[in-house]
Amino acid sequence: MTAPTPRTIPDAHLFGECTMKWGFLLAVIFSSAICSAQSLRDMAVAEAKYDGLAKQSATDAQVSGMLTLKDPRPEIITRSWKYFAGFSVQSFQPEGIATKDGSGSFDMSKNGTTVMPGLELGVMSPALQTKAVLWKLGLRAKGGFASQAASVKLDSGYEIDDARLNTIMFSAGPVISMGWERLPWLSLNVSPQFGNISYTQSSSNDFATFSKSSAYESMNYGVDVMLNKKWSVFTEWSQRTVKDNNEIALQKDNFELGTKVTW
Repeated sequence: MTAPTPRTIPDAHLFGECTMKWGFLLAVIFSSAICSAQSLRDMAVAEAKYDGLAKQSATDAQVSGMLTLKDPRPEIITRSWKYFAGFSVQSFQPEGIATKDGSGSFDMSKNGTTVMPGLELGVMSPALQTKAVLWKLGLRAKGGFASQAASVKLDSGYEIDDARLNTIMFSAGPVISMGWERLPWLSLNVSPQFGNISYTQSSSNDFATFSKSSAYESMNYGVDVMLNKKWSVFTEWSQRTVKDNNEIALQKDNFELGTKVTW
């Protein structure tokens, strides 16, 4: 009877070596999986941060652009408004009867007419067109000065021959200008004015001196004719009324001629 062949048992050393190889292989695979997952997560986080920074940078750039953007209106308004200065002359007749205690009264209308030069300064808005009419709005201030020999005779009958009557006028107010598209060199102006007039009579004799002043209002109507882009000539008719004063008066109707430069 033949004896059974004994079962061969693997060598313990070989089994241990195989176990170590498989363990190392599994560890490598597991580590690779973990690294891949970590890398994917890092990439996702980095991409999210980049998108956030990009959006933030774009937003910051927009906000910065908005913050540094200048309002163009002040510059446009300042650049488009026009300034002007003018010189004019008018025939002026003093009016009114001034009184002074101890001296009597002085009829200023007896002094006759004189030439009163004047200056004016103003500013005009850009033209606003409505159909064929061009409208401009502005402000202006004007003043005039005149000095003339005065005829003075005191109540006692004594005549004074060195007296002079000095007149100062100053006014300011809005101005409205109307023009036509087909006639840009011609314009009509309307300007209500509010001002003050002062009569001062000087002399070496104190009995012949006085100073009177009063507020007045006027409505001025004028025509401007442009000679070129800067220079123009004008004429103006004014109606003046002295306010609440019984001694000082003004000619109700008055004309003046002048020229002005615009820039």
